[in-house]
This record gives sequence, C-alpha cells and structure tokens, in this order.
Amino acid sequence: MGGKPAEPVAAPDVLARTVDALSTATGLLEVTSIVAHAVRELTGADGATFVLREDDQCFYVDEDAIGRLWKGSRFPLTACVSGWSMLHRETVIIPDIYDDERVPIDAYRPTFVASMCMAPVRSSDPIGAIGAYWAERHVPDPEHVRQLEVLANTAAVTLENLELRGAISRRSAERDQMAARADELDATMHSLVHDLRGPLGAMMGFAELIADDATDQTSATYAHAVVRAGERMSAQIERMLSIYRITAAPPAPERLDLSEIARGIADELLAQNRGRDLDIRVDEAIVVSADPALVHLALENLLGNAVKYTGKKPSAHIVLRQVDAGPERVVLELTDDGDGFDPSDASRIFEPLTRLHSAEEFPGTGLGLASVARIVELHGGGIHADGRKGEGATFTFSLPAAGPAVA
Repeated sequence: MGGKPAEPVAAPDVLARTVDALSTATGLLEVTSIVAHAVRELTGADGATFVLREDDQCFYVDEDAIGRLWKGSRFPLTACVSGWSMLHRETVIIPDIYDDERVPIDAYRPTFVASMCMAPVRSSDPIGAIGAYWAERHVPDPEHVRQLEVLANTAAVTLENLELRGAISRRSAERDQMAARADELDATMHSLVHDLRGPLGAMMGFAELIADDATDQTSATYAHAVVRAGERMSAQIERMLSIYRITAAPPAPERLDLSEIARGIADELLAQNRGRDLDIRVDEAIVVSADPALVHLALENLLGNAVKYTGKKPSAHIVLRQVDAGPERVVLELTDDGDGFDPSDASRIFEPLTRLHSAEEFPGTGLGLASVARIVELHGGGIHADGRKGEGATFTFSLPAAGPAVA
C-alpha cells in the first residue's frame, strides 16, 4: 500500500512514463501494479484498484491505497460497481457512496472510501475495470476522468498482448521441439499486429489528449511520447520482417569457410566498439556445408549478443572454437565472460520475444537467439546454452560438415 500523494502529478509525464513501463511489462501483476500506481498519480486519489472479469465475477487483482480495500477478493458482477461498469460498458462517477444504489454499502463500510470513479478496461467488450477512490466526498475533474479512461484502454491493449503471448507459448509446448520452433517464429509474425497495439494504443491515447486544447508544453510532451512509441514500433517491425524473410525459405547449402565469415563479423564489431578492451578470437579452418546468408545472420546474432552482454566488463573475451568434427556434423562453441544468465533460464532463452534483462540494462528485441535456433535447426543441427549470472555464457551448436574439398 502507498501513501497519499499531495496533488495529482503532471499528466503528460505520468502517462508517458506509464506507457513506457507497460510496453515492456511481461506479467499480469506487473501490469496491474503499474496501472494502479498511475491511477493515483493522475487523479490524486487515496486509492486505486485493478479488477479483472472472471466469467460472472469481479476479481480484485491489485490495489494501491492508503488503507486496505479488496485485493484478492471476488464478488458477483451484479453486486459491485466495477461489475456495473463492465456490464454497462461505461465509466461510473459516484460522489457519495452512501447515496447511490449501485454501491454495496456493507462492502464499503470497513474501508476509507467516500467517493469513487470506475472505468471499464476495453469499453467494447470489457475484460476488467480500474477504480479511483477518495476518502472525502469528491467529484473528479472531467480531464482526470478522461485520463483514467485512456489509461484503462492502454491497459487493455497490454493485457491482450500478454494473453496472446501466453497462448502462443502454450500451443508451442504441445508439439515437438522442431515443429514448435517453427511455429513460434510463424506465430510471432502473426502476433506482430497485436504487439503493435501497445505503442499504437499510446499514440491514439495521446492524440486524443492533444486534441483536448492542451497547452504548448503539454503538446510537446505528448508528441515526444508518440515519437518514442513509433520508434519502438518501427524497430520491432523491421527486425521481425527481416528474420522471417530470411528463415522462411529452405536453406541453400554450400561449402563455407565459417572462420572467414566470423572474422569479418568480428572486425565490424571491433570497429563499432573502439575504446573497449574487447578480444574476439576465432578458430582457424572451420569449414561447414550451410546457407551463406543464414550462417552470416546466425553468427552476427551470436557474436553481437556476446559483445553486447560483455559491455559492462572492463575487459571482455569472446571465443568461437570448433570442439568436434565428425563426418556428418561440426560442433562449435561460442563463449564469453559477460553478464551471463541464470541456469534455470537456459530452456527458454531461444524462445521468441524472451528477454532476460530489461531494456535499460541491455537493449534488444528478444528475437536474435530465436532466429539463431531456427537457422541451426533448418540445417538439421541443434543448439543449447549454458551460463551463470555474472560469469558469462556458452552457446554450443552444430552444423553439417562440408566433407573433403573437391579439386
């Protein structure tokens, strides 16, 4: 529970910060916590709740308030104001809870609540509601009500994205690993539209607010937020499309000097990171039979990842070596001494859109390693990762052997 804010904070700052936070949220409780806190900041309310619809019940998932409300409780849709808001698909303003027949007085008497405002999450077909509460009789400003509704719509988009990703993950888990990997990348492309809803919802919400005769400074703040959302959208689209295009067609293998390709990529990365104490070593004479464009993309992602995740080290060492070479397959190993990861995350590190670090720690889209796994599997090989937090990571993968060179 939080303390009471003295006054509502500037709406542009709160909404910009909240949209940024929601765009990277990965779980339901993270979303509800972000939204409940933002409700209090926007409205100056003494409390806020986030309610989800579960069939014919309202589930009070989260709250941020000066006193206990109903977190963890469930009530019939027809027996609470949040249910009324969802069933009627409209925002409810109640200046005096003791003078409105929609309020279940017995549930409110033990609380501090005297006035309230409740907005449905997704007005067309509500999946929940968010509420603001005041300890004294209060009628919220129309602008605060409008901001509450924009926040509710943004929350709806975020929850839909989480639901979609969960559905994709559950479906993929039911199939074997090879088919699942292909399905995940295909599903990622199909979910592109849904992934755009977050920044697109932000643009729409801010555009609506700008239209409400905002001051010049406010307009500028909203405009900057729209630009940031658009940049995220553009980067995500381009990354997804480039990976999908290059991995959608079957590979066209040829005899490749993988060492030469890797050294070329390493030289580019070293040039881009001048000033760093960065050492990238590649074994000599690694020869495979593979698609040149696909192998280049895979090595670019693996080496680029290693450079990125060693970025906080004063001195970094990255090594690509051949650890086994049979008549059919060549086994390779890429090691670094960077940030690493928890061993429990090794099984999901190659899943699309999976990120083990925040965007502030290490930027990225969560698609690089997924594309590497897909490329390796297209060549009939496999890949796995080992790591320890703070001690670096090792990626072991196999590709078809080239066989003896033809004179």
